[in-house]
Amino acid sequence: MTSPSPAYIEEALVLAQDRLTNDVYRLTVEATTGGSPGQFYMVRAWDREPLLARPISIHDADEGTISLLYQVRGRGTELLARLHKGDTVALMGPLGNGFTMENLHGRVGIVTGGIGIAPMFYLASTLPARSATVIAGFKSTPYAVAALLSLGVEVYVATEDGCEGTRGFCTDIFDPAAFDVVVTCGPTPMMARVAQLCAQAGVPCQASLEAHMACGIGACLGCTFPTTSGYKRVCADGPVFDAAEVIWHA
Repeated sequence: MTSPSPAYIEEALVLAQDRLTNDVYRLTVEATTGGSPGQFYMVRAWDREPLLARPISIHDADEGTISLLYQVRGRGTELLARLHKGDTVALMGPLGNGFTMENLHGRVGIVTGGIGIAPMFYLASTLPARSATVIAGFKSTPYAVAALLSLGVEVYVATEDGCEGTRGFCTDIFDPAAFDVVVTCGPTPMMARVAQLCAQAGVPCQASLEAHMACGIGACLGCTFPTTSGYKRVCADGPVFDAAEVIWHA
């Protein structure tokens, strides 16, 4: 895994806020701290309430800028969605351990569900050209797919309502035997199924887990979960883990 970087706190200038769907946004800020694919930031755009910052994975990073793709799910992300160009947002990060890039070789399968697509643009942009294939599942209208296509990445889409791509779930169109290694991010049941299919096919899989976080640095133990080697913290020990290590149905 990526070695955790020191966490810096800075007031970042908002460069753009793009609304991709009714509840999905891409926030681009001017920041100096960067990060690696799979890492995240604790983000705050308010003074007192809500009490906690929100963890958001890095969607893209370039020299001097960071993009964060997020879905409005509660009060904190509602406030983030109100930001405009010229506003400022507090960032703490980069945090956590990202994808183990040295193990991503050959044919790389990227399996995502919903907002789990957020860290995959940055990941795909760092992989060799035409080495990655994305299988992305959505409830309805897809988002963030055009950016992946712009990289030359092959993308297959499944939607639960059949509005685009194959009707059903991304796991319905995922064949681990087509890949040398797989990475996944999305709802836990989806990732559990991906991990199961990969284990059956003998294909290594890295899973980026999601969890409610309070501190983001491993101090509060609020995001622990069971693994084959004991309880671990999503924020500090992950968020990316070997999928075979995770106890999915504890």
